[in-house]
Amino acid sequence: MRSLLSSLKAYFISLVLILFLFICIACEREDSKFSDSEPNEVEVVAKIDNVNITLSEVDKKIILKRHDLYLAEYQLRFNTLTAIVEDHIQARPPATDKAVVEWLLPYPEPPRLKLDLRGRSLRGNPKAPIKLAVFCSYQSVHCARLNLVLRKLLNDYAGWLAVVPFDFPMDYHRQAKAAAMAVRCADTGDLAWLYTDGIYARAKEMADKPIEQLASQIGISPESFKGCLERKDLQTAIAKDIALAQEMGLRSVPVVFVNGLYVKGPMPYEHYAMWIERESGRLGFSAADPHPEAASFRTASAGLSETLLPLILTGTSISSDEDNSTALIAVRTNPPQAFSIGDLLLAGVELLSIERQYVILGTPSGHERLSLKGEDGTYMQVLLTGDIERDDATMRSIEQLEDSTSKLIEPSAVVPLGREWLQQQLQSRAELEEKFVSAEHVVDGQNLLKLEDIGGNEFFTALGFEEGDVVLRVNDTWVHSGQNQLWEALSSGQVIDVTFMRKGLPQRYQYIVQEKGYFEQSEGDQ
Repeated sequence: MRSLLSSLKAYFISLVLILFLFICIACEREDSKFSDSEPNEVEVVAKIDNVNITLSEVDKKIILKRHDLYLAEYQLRFNTLTAIVEDHIQARPPATDKAVVEWLLPYPEPPRLKLDLRGRSLRGNPKAPIKLAVFCSYQSVHCARLNLVLRKLLNDYAGWLAVVPFDFPMDYHRQAKAAAMAVRCADTGDLAWLYTDGIYARAKEMADKPIEQLASQIGISPESFKGCLERKDLQTAIAKDIALAQEMGLRSVPVVFVNGLYVKGPMPYEHYAMWIERESGRLGFSAADPHPEAASFRTASAGLSETLLPLILTGTSISSDEDNSTALIAVRTNPPQAFSIGDLLLAGVELLSIERQYVILGTPSGHERLSLKGEDGTYMQVLLTGDIERDDATMRSIEQLEDSTSKLIEPSAVVPLGREWLQQQLQSRAELEEKFVSAEHVVDGQNLLKLEDIGGNEFFTALGFEEGDVVLRVNDTWVHSGQNQLWEALSSGQVIDVTFMRKGLPQRYQYIVQEKGYFEQSEGDQ
């Protein structure tokens, strides 16, 4: 009897140990679903003529696809978890306090790939500790929306961040390769980011003419641009980007690598911001803190207000040696005289920088711009502008179409306008105004204005308007038969927000008048 009991005891102990082992193995496998740890290097899964193929070798080929599967599983679990949580909250007694929910489901850690960024054009701080390698197609509407997100990230994390573009034109985007060539040609003239913003504004409807027209619009010589589009070295560079994307297993755009961390898109601003801040924590700093040189790399830093001081800039002389550059400035009613960087123009007003079309002044209230006075008084003087972050209250005043609770409209595009091109276009203002005709809609007792007979018109094509668009507001002012503030806004030196109706749906475009890109740097400059 005792031997039987001893045998049964030993049997149950063995059974418990076996069950415990199975549970441990199951937990290990469960945990592995949310990690990309390397499998056993010696686990052979095939042999060819006595040559071993290991599981590690296979998994390296599918590392991104495996992560996509983990993401799909996570999303399924999260959606189910959300439904369960909501059911629990609904079942609680009505008089109880607000439920406190702690979300503990782990997000899959993305794999980190090594990408060679040397010699590439980038936007932002060339010495930034966090670099976003972005694979996109210029005809993708998802990439167009991502471009707006990237602009905001560059502004919010100014100095900590740089964006490095990679070309991955999709086969079904018929004009995407041509657009990629055009951006690279714009880069040879240091206008890549102006062109990038402009081409994304045309992502929905892209053709050969807008590609060439945009180049002319931002100041690229049509002859040199057409010649550049045939360059074999640029075609080879694009082909290398495509081959790299395919080798990594990318199948769609956009895809962003945050210091190599794989983030498949499109994702909202908050998702990219989360990875940026997590990466900064890994590196030992907080990207939420201001960078010491943030002002130099913030996208809004270009938006200097035009000075109201009694100064007139009549000419500039630019030298490769900054100390030899001069500006002809008339102070008050005095004749113009030459000033150099560092000179005082008025009490407390210093000449800080001299550019071809303007100078930067240091004043007691901050930096201001003094633009070159136009020699031809027959057309509007157009001032350069830069990005401006608008708060919700300001945006609501711009977009208040019906009532104060109407949802804010996300900008469809940020469109760059070349200063010289715009000044030439506005010489024909009277002809352009004729394209605005009365619409059926009435506001403040006046008819709104819609655009007619604009097909092939360079000005309206560049602004992204289509036949039949009804222009509602320019900044916070209604546009109707009694007033049209578009012309004054384009020459104001401020960012212009235009809200309009297209086929019954509200849209908003933002326009920025620029002379050159503010972020043209390359990794080779480090």
